[in-house]
Amino acid sequence: MKNPILLFKEAERFCLENGFAKEIEWCDNRPTFDKMDQRNFLCEYAWVVYNSGMKNSVIEGKWVLLTDAFKLFVPHIVVAFSKEVREKVLSIFGHKQKVDAVITVAKLIVKKGFEERIRSLIAENTLAYLDSLPFIGPITKYHLARNLGFDYVKPDRHLVRLAKKYNMTPFEFCDIIHQKTGRRLGTIDVILWRFCEQSGQKTLF
Repeated sequence: MKNPILLFKEAERFCLENGFAKEIEWCDNRPTFDKMDQRNFLCEYAWVVYNSGMKNSVIEGKWVLLTDAFKLFVPHIVVAFSKEVREKVLSIFGHKQKVDAVITVAKLIVKKGFEERIRSLIAENTLAYLDSLPFIGPITKYHLARNLGFDYVKPDRHLVRLAKKYNMTPFEFCDIIHQKTGRRLGTIDVILWRFCEQSGQKTLF
C-alpha cells in the first residue's frame, strides 16, 4: 500500500492535471473566519446545504441561477422578498426543505445580527453552533466550518473509506499529511476528496 505522502502527491498531481488547480488555489488561500461577512456566510451555508446528499456537479451547474434567485445571498433582501425568493429557487431546484433552511438562516442573521452576535457564537463554539443550524449535521458541520475559513477535514464517505484502508480516521490520516507537508487540512481534504470523486479509489493502491 502506498505511503500516505506519496498517495497525496499523486492525488494532487491528478487534480492539477485535470482542471482543479483553481479549487486547490482557493483552498490554499481562502480567508480565515474573521474576514467573513454576513453575505458570504449565508452563501457558504447555502452551498453546503445544497450539496448535502447531492452530486457536486449537479449543484455547480445550477449555482449561478441559485445565487441570482437568492438575491446574491444578501440576508435582508432574502428576508424582505422571501416569498419571491422561495418561488424562484424552487423553480430551479425543487427541494422545499433546503430553500426554507436558507431563508430561516437569513432571518436569523437579520434578527440577531452577524457581527453583533452570530460571529462570536461561531468563533467560540464552532462545530456545536454550526450543528445547530437547519440542515447541518455531524458531517456537514465540518464541511461548513472548512468553507468558513476554519481548518477542518470533512469526514465524508470518500475520505472515510480511504482512511479506513490505513486503519485511521479521516482526521488522523489528513493530519499525518499535514504534519509532513505543512499544507492546510482543508486543502488536503479537498485534494483527496476530488481525486477519489473523479477517479475512484482503485487507482490509489
